[in-house]
Amino acid sequence: MTARLAIEASSDAGVVVVDDVQGVTVRFDTASPVSPVVESPEDTALPLDALASLDTAAIRVPKFVNVIVHDDHGTVVSQVTNRQRTRLPSGQYVLELESLAVKTYLVVDGTVETYTDESGRVVRVSGADTIRLGARSLHEFPAGTITTTDDPADVMAAVSQFGSALKTTSPERSWPTLRGHPPLLERGDELRVPESVSGDGDRPVTIRVPPRLDAVYPVAPLAYYLNARVEPGESPVLLADGTEHPLDDPNVETGVERTLRHLFFLDCLTRTEGLYPIELAEREAVETVDLGLDFAALYDAPLADRTRAYLDVPFDALDDHRPRWKTTADVRPVSSSVEQLPFLVNDLCTIRCPGPRRDSVTSPTTSTVREFARGDPVGRVGGRVMSDGGTARSEAADTTRRFDDCERSDRIVGLPRTGSIEHVWVGDGYRMGSAKPTVAARKRRLNAVTSGPIDVAVVVNDPEMRAEGSVQNRYGLRELVQFDVSVHEELDRTGLRSLLTEDRDFVHFVGHVDERGLQCADGYLDAATLDHVRTRAFVLNACQSYRQGQHLVDAGAIAGVVTFVMIGNDAATRIGRSLARLLNAGFSLGGALDVVGETDLFAKHYGIVGDQNLTLASSRGSTPISVELCRLDDDDGADGDDGTNSDDSDDDERFRISLHGHPAGRMGPGAVYSPNVPTNTRRYLNAGHVDDFDLTRDQLATFLRLERFPVVVDGDLHWSESLSLEDVD
Repeated sequence: MTARLAIEASSDAGVVVVDDVQGVTVRFDTASPVSPVVESPEDTALPLDALASLDTAAIRVPKFVNVIVHDDHGTVVSQVTNRQRTRLPSGQYVLELESLAVKTYLVVDGTVETYTDESGRVVRVSGADTIRLGARSLHEFPAGTITTTDDPADVMAAVSQFGSALKTTSPERSWPTLRGHPPLLERGDELRVPESVSGDGDRPVTIRVPPRLDAVYPVAPLAYYLNARVEPGESPVLLADGTEHPLDDPNVETGVERTLRHLFFLDCLTRTEGLYPIELAEREAVETVDLGLDFAALYDAPLADRTRAYLDVPFDALDDHRPRWKTTADVRPVSSSVEQLPFLVNDLCTIRCPGPRRDSVTSPTTSTVREFARGDPVGRVGGRVMSDGGTARSEAADTTRRFDDCERSDRIVGLPRTGSIEHVWVGDGYRMGSAKPTVAARKRRLNAVTSGPIDVAVVVNDPEMRAEGSVQNRYGLRELVQFDVSVHEELDRTGLRSLLTEDRDFVHFVGHVDERGLQCADGYLDAATLDHVRTRAFVLNACQSYRQGQHLVDAGAIAGVVTFVMIGNDAATRIGRSLARLLNAGFSLGGALDVVGETDLFAKHYGIVGDQNLTLASSRGSTPISVELCRLDDDDGADGDDGTNSDDSDDDERFRISLHGHPAGRMGPGAVYSPNVPTNTRRYLNAGHVDDFDLTRDQLATFLRLERFPVVVDGDLHWSESLSLEDVD
């Protein structure tokens, strides 16, 4: 499928890059109207989908992007971060603009000056009257489909081809844009590998595991990342040009997880010696540890040599430095799970294969709610403090009563907790707080095409919950992505059926759900009766909506957020609003659920059916972030001795922000994020805790105005554009 990407004149002065596949638009401002002259992308050596010449000598990006400057030989000659100002002598340059929804380049010939003003970054060229703008979609598709039997030996052979999607085996593969999507898998009566995905050339790394699915599935992401051949063996082991490294300490799942995270992290450090010699904070931190590694030499070393050198470094030497992993997947080790592997591998999931599933819901959920109801209405959730003020006790008590009264479904499974940002369950039943994807939904996300504004429908079919209809106000507030929001109240069955079967990006349903279906003005609509659904994503903010949500995905939706228990109206309204704003801010469904789950106890009763990687919008700051904020006491100090970054100022009032990254969309594991705070010139890996910064009141106010992101204060979820600093303790 070819990306549909175009460069067009905007309605006012400037141009827009429109990527219909991703459903995003990137705007560039000019001093006066311009008429883009479309050129062939093949006229340059850059990997482009669209190229146009603009009759202007200056262009503004309406956000504070970083810039990497290449000369006409491709060598990096300058890097411009945060609010830096740079001037380059006359010459031919390619300016690579970071953190945009599409990969964007400016090709210029002349003296270049770039700086920031109150609206974003400006690039001005002297001695020229044109700037060439090139763009490439960041959406990718698998190169083909491999057919495999249920025989573990054939599954090994199929997994051995996953690495053919890598665009390089150098450390640069740790960038998400240089890891292509692995070929798809389908089950058949014989093994068939198309030439388009065959990777049977010389490969220096081999992985051996017992020929069982519960051993093969966990090694799939590692085999992909190393472009390794997977072969049968008595015990799990990695061989790099003959040198063995055990993968079963203490078991294959843990051994592979630790090895993958270790190799990936060290590649992220080593790649700073290559195409993008950026100032990476994690490398600076690790250089205080004596690892015995020569990163410059390792960058050019063969894959096997580099892998051996990495594995000579003890895992625990880097435990305090590796970022939080994006996704852990629990996968039932059965043949029907094999078609999920390419999608899990593309996300660099760590894979676990649990034993027989548990058939009880009595897990920590019920006891946690009971304790919350009995005790003080403040509880710690996910490492952060959650407080609901005066309403928490009554909500918890009401939810506990309803939960005890509801039927305990054997379709809710209990699984070990994970430290990853997101969790996926592949198997029968559901797990609260997790995503349950289907292969069909995954494929639909790959092929999803949107055009024009993002179409959102808010359906309020419960008069008692009409207050949540204000969720409409949470959409359409972005400058870079448009939302077209419609509100529908008290729809009948025909109306709701029609709405769900129309082409639409997102439906937010507010109402009741029971075994009969979705509540309507004239009865209930059972989603199982729908032959097709054209809504891409949805939130069913109703009690026990997971079965109806699954029916919507089975009928054609890509993903949706659902509930597993009875949810009180106040909690449902609060969580529904938060989810709406997070999706609007560029979070994936999985990332949005993680943020809400960290701050609201009742969000633990929500989950995702379908593909949790679906996003509706593109974050203005590249990687969606959340922020924890507190006021510093006089004796806290800000001298940097506690590991925080500070900026000297006469302002006595200071605040500490703790930034957290949530990889989404094109900004997957391995991407970087540059916090736009004073004096910062470093980039950080984009997953989990990024860093802490101490700011004055004025600096914090400026930071909060730059982007729109969630801010956690004393366990409560706020938003940057509406937060009052007077409320920060």
